Amino acid sequence: MEYLQQVARVTAAAAESKRPVHARQLDEVAARPDALGQLGRVFQRMAREVYAREQSLKQQVQELRIQIDEAKKAREVAEITESDYFRQLKERARRLRDEGRG
Repeated sequence: MEYLQQVARVTAAAAESKRPVHARQLDEVAARPDALGQLGRVFQRMAREVYAREQSLKQQVQELRIQIDEAKKAREVAEITESDYFRQLKERARRLRDEGRG
């Protein structure tokens, strides 16, 4: 009966694989010395690997968002500083500085 309950735990964990699975949920099953225990240990390892990949991907997404934000800001600054109006203002400021020195 206990064996069937543990099989049900492994089956339930596999069926819920779309949701976060905590490897500890199968500790009791994984402690078994038989094939079911081996299956439990394999499933725990897979759950840990999936979780680690998920965390890595989340970090990469965050880094990409930061890079996108930085590129967007740089593009906005370039649009302003490369405009004719900005160049004219810059030239006027240079002339005023030159006149102030003279």
